Amino acid sequence: MDLPTSSKSEMAYQFLLKQLIEAKIPPKAPLRIPALGKDSGLGVTPMREALRRLESERFVVMENNRGFRAAAVTQAELMDLEGCRLVIETALLREAIAHGDDVWEAEILSSHHLLAKAVEPAETSNLDDLRLWSDRHRGFHRALLVASRSQWLNLFYDQISNHLDRHFFSMFTGDNRGKFLGSTELIAHSRAALGIAHHTKLMEAVLARDEDRAVRLLEEHAGFTRRFFDRVEDQSESSP
Repeated sequence: MDLPTSSKSEMAYQFLLKQLIEAKIPPKAPLRIPALGKDSGLGVTPMREALRRLESERFVVMENNRGFRAAAVTQAELMDLEGCRLVIETALLREAIAHGDDVWEAEILSSHHLLAKAVEPAETSNLDDLRLWSDRHRGFHRALLVASRSQWLNLFYDQISNHLDRHFFSMFTGDNRGKFLGSTELIAHSRAALGIAHHTKLMEAVLARDEDRAVRLLEEHAGFTRRFFDRVEDQSESSP
């Protein structure tokens, strides 16, 4: 039995979104609708509809006479995304601390345990390891916020997180990994930005219901991450 077009369009969207976030389709890469339709097994029409949806979400761009292309990844965009994420995540965190219960606390502890068990990004080049860390990192931050009540802020937070995940995979896979993470300086910055130690401090502040300290640590965490990716970009520009 054939799937309805709407179901195929959703499947095409999810297929492309995953490819874009994980940088399997690299930034700026052309997106050929016939080839994508064939590779996915979903056909041309669902793929075209998915690309239009992804264009509205700024994962792809449409160029006159050239078709669709994966959106670029830039320092300016990362700074903008991190700034927006911080505004939204701070508001949601304050709300979660105000309303969280014992179940919320247990979810935070569980998600932190899982994140601590994942191999840190600077220590592996395996895509499955990177995917696992990314999923658990996002799961930890989501657990911090799950007791919040604003549906719109949560929606915006998830959209921004998808774009930030795309920046993460763009930096930690393919040629970029070989170029940049051979640097002991960058590895040290990666551990500071993405390692478990700072996440532990953040968790402890949240569980203690120390709202101001938790927000301050969240701001530090975003700052670490932004400075790390800035260094990666700067080294990229200086590499031959």
